[in-house]
Amino acid sequence: MHFSVQISQRLSKLIRSLHKKPMREQNGLFLVEGEKLCNELLNSDFEVELLVLRDHPSQEALALADTYANKGVAIYTASKLHFDQLSETKSPQSIIAVGVIKEITPNFNKPFIVLDGVSDPGNVGTIIRTADWFGINQVILGNESADKYNSKTVRATMGSIFRSSIVTTENLSEYISSNYKDFECFGASLGAKTYIDKISPQKKFGIVFGNESEGISEKVKKILTKEFKIRGTGKTDSLNVGVAAGIALHYFTNFK
Repeated sequence: MHFSVQISQRLSKLIRSLHKKPMREQNGLFLVEGEKLCNELLNSDFEVELLVLRDHPSQEALALADTYANKGVAIYTASKLHFDQLSETKSPQSIIAVGVIKEITPNFNKPFIVLDGVSDPGNVGTIIRTADWFGINQVILGNESADKYNSKTVRATMGSIFRSSIVTTENLSEYISSNYKDFECFGASLGAKTYIDKISPQKKFGIVFGNESEGISEKVKKILTKEFKIRGTGKTDSLNVGVAAGIALHYFTNFK
């Protein structure tokens, strides 16, 4: 059984501050909420600063706390009211971990996904999770995309964030051109003339998805090998970017 203490006002203030990107960057910390994600974090190579349990936690949360404590992680407790104030979810589970942001080193020989201004954290997290499902764990985010350590993004990845190399860059076109010189780069676009099933990707490819309403920026379009669109027969005018990413990833990773 682990030893825990009541969380202090200072630590509570720190945790609440991590709801905002500038404070995450300043402190080099981010929040991980819920039993599943805390278990994924435990099995990753991310360092953990501390753990907070709600009063009367679940048995799974208690077991996780014991394992974290055995690794030397400080364990704190909070009343339900206090714990709810620390969480960003409407119906929080009974455990929150504070993870340490780490330096990411991409593998520039593997296929990658680019998110150019995908602003919804749920969409960003879903695409990271979907890419992981299809074996793509290199994700490049433009500055205008949602932060990878936003709590909503982290939750939407369902743990894939801990297995993926995700980098954020101010200049997407330059970053891709400099680091993926021998790769083909394809962009999903409603205005494309080519359907996805007419694309013949090589082993070294990247797929770009743009902003939910404005699409891929003109600067990034200039470095694309080709733009593509997804064939549909219904009357709706567009697909959710997360759904489009899933279809594209299935096609590109299964192409023979």
